Amino acid sequence: MPSPLSMTEIHNPRAGWYRGDFHAHTHFSDGVLSAPELAALAQRERLDFFAITDHNTVKAYSNFGEHAGLLIIPGIEVTFKAGHFNVFGVDREFEWLRAVCAGPRALTALPGAYPTMNDLMREIAAHGLLNSINHPLLAPWAWCFPDTDPANLQCLEIWNDPSWPDNVRDNPRAVELWTRWLNAGYRITAIGGSDFHRSLPKPGENKPSERLGRPSTYVYAENLSGNAVLEGLRQRKAIVSMGPRVTFQATRNGRSYEIGEEIPEGEGVVTLSATVTQCATAARACILRNGETVAEAAVSDGGASLSCEETSEAGQRGWYRLDVVDANGWMQAITNPIYVGAAHEPGDPP
Repeated sequence: MPSPLSMTEIHNPRAGWYRGDFHAHTHFSDGVLSAPELAALAQRERLDFFAITDHNTVKAYSNFGEHAGLLIIPGIEVTFKAGHFNVFGVDREFEWLRAVCAGPRALTALPGAYPTMNDLMREIAAHGLLNSINHPLLAPWAWCFPDTDPANLQCLEIWNDPSWPDNVRDNPRAVELWTRWLNAGYRITAIGGSDFHRSLPKPGENKPSERLGRPSTYVYAENLSGNAVLEGLRQRKAIVSMGPRVTFQATRNGRSYEIGEEIPEGEGVVTLSATVTQCATAARACILRNGETVAEAAVSDGGASLSCEETSEAGQRGWYRLDVVDANGWMQAITNPIYVGAAHEPGDPP
């Protein structure tokens, strides 16, 4: 059945950074809100978009009703006992989707037509959809398909539901995993997801409340439509944030390069510059080269600016990104990289 959630409808014609959440649930899986209630909450949180990602079901799609100005991206959390991954852009019926939705909320085996996880992810990506592993190191929902080829992934959820106690440890570990993949040559887009289920904890749960849009993922898109937002993800034009707004840019030989873009191989001085605003806590802003800090500045009174110069050489490949981290090592904002040199054949996954 075609999805009533359009990927082509344009909700805002302007190009720019749009704020959204790539992981949210309704009562059609294990959330508590109806589809209209979730859409209304997204509007109260002033999100531009969110992805609906119920577990192994798309029943919410036809139930959202009117949501003027709000983009809802049709997605699904493909859920196995051994790990979860989101698929974005599910705007029509697919053979793999029927197999997933026909099973229980947590599958114990791969659908028969797809003997390995790589076969399933490759089939999904072949239709132009995006795969994204969720909370990859968070037990008991950690990703346990060890032979997964990162080449079949377009995104990785590096920051999941900050209200969940174990994510104090496991979100930073997910960032470290992504960093290792970047160094191995995999240009996978980092995103965040609130994994929203309910505003108030369950009775007896000793944890903070969940909040839709925390973290937020900002995506630079040519307009506010499903197709444009997913294209922004493909181009790695994304920032994950717990609140701060950041900018990050590189220049070389008079040309500017933005988040997600590639500085061609060649000699020259690369000037990197960044700003941080609206940061509610004391933090440090760091420019990283291949995971190592090359410049840093204290974030005080909500903001900071920093810059540095790097020398690029013929044949050099690598990446730069901006991290904003508080005194406890908790991510406040992180950009996807600006790359140096053309993508190369990745090495073995670390």
